[in-house]
Amino acid sequence: MKNPFEVSTPEGITAQDAYDLFVDVFTDFHQVPKVGHTFLNGHRGSGKSMMFRYMLPDCQTISNKCELNELDYYAFYVPIKLTDINYPELERLQDNSNTFFNEHLLVTLIASKCFKQLQGYRELLDQNIDELRVFYRDTFNWYVEISGGEILQSENINELSSESIIKNILKVIDKMVIKCKLYCKNIAMNKSIPNSYNGPLCNYLDFLYPILSELKTLTFFPQNKPVYILIDDGGYLNLTQTKVLNTWVSYRTSSDISLKISTQLDYKTFSTVNNKTIDYPHDYTQVNIASVYTSAKNNYFKRIEKIVNKRILKFLGKDISAEQFFPYDENQERDLERIKQQLLVENSTEGNDYSGPDAARRYATSEYLKKLKKSRAGSTLNYAGFNKLVDVSSGIIRHFLEPASRMFNEHISKNNPTVANITSIPVNIQDLVIKEYSSDFLEHEFKKVINEHGSINDGEKLSKADKLYNLINGLGQMFHRILVSDKAERVVFSVALNDLPDKELSEIIDLAEHYGYLHKSTIGNKHGTGRCKLYILSRLLAPYFKLDPSGFKGYRFMNSDLLKISLTDPVRFEKEANKLVTTEEDSQLKIWGSSNDNIIERD
Repeated sequence: MKNPFEVSTPEGITAQDAYDLFVDVFTDFHQVPKVGHTFLNGHRGSGKSMMFRYMLPDCQTISNKCELNELDYYAFYVPIKLTDINYPELERLQDNSNTFFNEHLLVTLIASKCFKQLQGYRELLDQNIDELRVFYRDTFNWYVEISGGEILQSENINELSSESIIKNILKVIDKMVIKCKLYCKNIAMNKSIPNSYNGPLCNYLDFLYPILSELKTLTFFPQNKPVYILIDDGGYLNLTQTKVLNTWVSYRTSSDISLKISTQLDYKTFSTVNNKTIDYPHDYTQVNIASVYTSAKNNYFKRIEKIVNKRILKFLGKDISAEQFFPYDENQERDLERIKQQLLVENSTEGNDYSGPDAARRYATSEYLKKLKKSRAGSTLNYAGFNKLVDVSSGIIRHFLEPASRMFNEHISKNNPTVANITSIPVNIQDLVIKEYSSDFLEHEFKKVINEHGSINDGEKLSKADKLYNLINGLGQMFHRILVSDKAERVVFSVALNDLPDKELSEIIDLAEHYGYLHKSTIGNKHGTGRCKLYILSRLLAPYFKLDPSGFKGYRFMNSDLLKISLTDPVRFEKEANKLVTTEEDSQLKIWGSSNDNIIERD
């Protein structure tokens, strides 16, 4: 039985499946499919790679019900994560040499990916074999020679099949790559720099750009339309390669070749090889997925709903709504409704039609948790229900699909239902799995942070990983304490800083954003004279810290030196922070979401 919520890599999914499962998000990210260089930023699992998969020509011909040469663009997919083009040994060379070699490795990687993907269109290549032969002889071979490479001389080009031509092109590119890599290995094995390099060196303007520009004039390509190079996980490029890529962006050749670069908020620099910066929006546009989905939450909910409905229909053959398939805990909802009605009555005042409903919305979950604490039922919310699961996913599609996939597997394992009998995921399984997933996010996934940032610098007692863990725990504990208090505003997920954080705190906050534990934003300051930094805890941690992921969201103003205490002493931070939560300060709390104009997400 196929798990409808299984998460697949773009390379592992067919064009038809991608088309059937993809929900159009380009109304939210309209810059991505448009002509021009674009940076697409988002945490792992936010849907970047799936967007790129949908932009590939095999999906686009299905989506647009047209032939290949009728598309608005032709896209090539270039994943960076699983490549081997990073050679630290090159840093031993002079700056210019290092740049030349890194550009060569990047250019040949992209060229190889492009021509390998053309192998999937053999029938079209055969139909245009004469054009392909001319391209191979007059364009590809010429640019190989001027780049210092060797062409294949032994065969009569006019007798070559399309398959042979593409294979020959790939052989030539592979040879140019191997020569460079062998030189890199020689550098690694020799204390002194080896003899001068005599192999080929390809660059963007003198190799990749002219070759792709000529390639797209062939009849089976969309005529007078751009080629898109979809560079996935650009943060995995080394610093020099990143500067090289930025230099390509600065050339503004996007009308012919548009670069679409995805990052996990880890792009190393926006400087070029000449240490000039590329500028937004003059050189490129950019999209931050978390920003769009945080400031337009309703859109995200609708996207997930469509994704779930499509998957249930395709793999289970059932027309079941997402809310039916992921039901909520009826007993909990009934208890919450009783509390809301009680709060409505107790807080209704003559002449104020909003006080009762406002109190019911703000305090119901808080009062419910307090009652649970006093009973033997424990002090934990049940996080089952489609709406809650969407809220917990915190704008990251994978954080909905991955736990949903685990829930489905758990249901099959425990209850062994037939396809005909699967109409929903039991509430207890939903709650169990999402709590485990939330715990894994901070405990198991945090091992990656430790591996990367777990070393302790001289003169310090804690590593960056230690400080990050303390920061998240301090915030989570503070937010839980506020939730079960009698404060005027209890559902708080964010801190707003009155001043700028220092270097140490900024570094840890940046790490928290990179790994998805915090989201950054800005908000109007308390004095109405400008804006200040806002840091939002990922709602994926709501089950871990026993927080309410839905409803109104307040934020707590504090100075950066107070937040910095959390890096080394989260318990002290939580105590000091709660001293500030006075009745007077409660009156200053704003409601996140009550005004869409009050928060500006980071670009």
